[in-house]
Amino acid sequence: MTARRKPSLLKFLTVVAVAGGLVLVHELGRLNGGFSFIDQRNERESLNAVIAERERTIEDLQRTIAILETSQDIDRETYAQVEVNLDELQARIQAQEEELAFYRGIISPEDGVAGLRVQTLELRPTEASDSYVLHLVLVQAITHDRRVSGTVRFDIAGTLDGDDVRYGLDDLLGDESAATLAYSFRYFQDLQREFVLPNGFRPTEVLLEIRPREPSGDALEQSFDWASVAG
Repeated sequence: MTARRKPSLLKFLTVVAVAGGLVLVHELGRLNGGFSFIDQRNERESLNAVIAERERTIEDLQRTIAILETSQDIDRETYAQVEVNLDELQARIQAQEEELAFYRGIISPEDGVAGLRVQTLELRPTEASDSYVLHLVLVQAITHDRRVSGTVRFDIAGTLDGDDVRYGLDDLLGDESAATLAYSFRYFQDLQREFVLPNGFRPTEVLLEIRPREPSGDALEQSFDWASVAG
């Protein structure tokens, strides 16, 4: 029994010795070929350091991109706000220029003629069908030492069913007392009145007759093409 086990144990020890020898030979070969565990560890650590540095660089770049994108958004919002402010400024400048021209027309009109005159006549449509708002601005040019007063008759001429017709404010409003508009001012006055055109009526001309209440005042008559004053 013991004699049989000795060859088996000897055989096992022989196999272990041979395997250990092969491993030793392999490692010696790697060492002879320049391989080093220390070098491998150092190389691995160096590569890990490079990877970590690349990751930090990527994070820095990502933060930079985020900052630039935010900056671009801020710039776009700033530019948009500047454009809005510029548009508002231009609108205010235009309004001031128009206001200045208006007052210049009162103080020193281009024709140099003093007295009562029509500065602006506009007929602005409303949302209702055939409905308009009359805007009539009267001014007293150059001389403003006294108030002027009087009445304005407002008529619209055109055609209805092929016939020439003419309507006054009293006709359009159905109120005989509304035939004229009263004015009284020293520098200027804006007269307004809403009216509705008769169904089927085609306006062509607006006629104004301004009658001062002062005995020395002369009546002023003016006509305006409908298309030039109706918005």
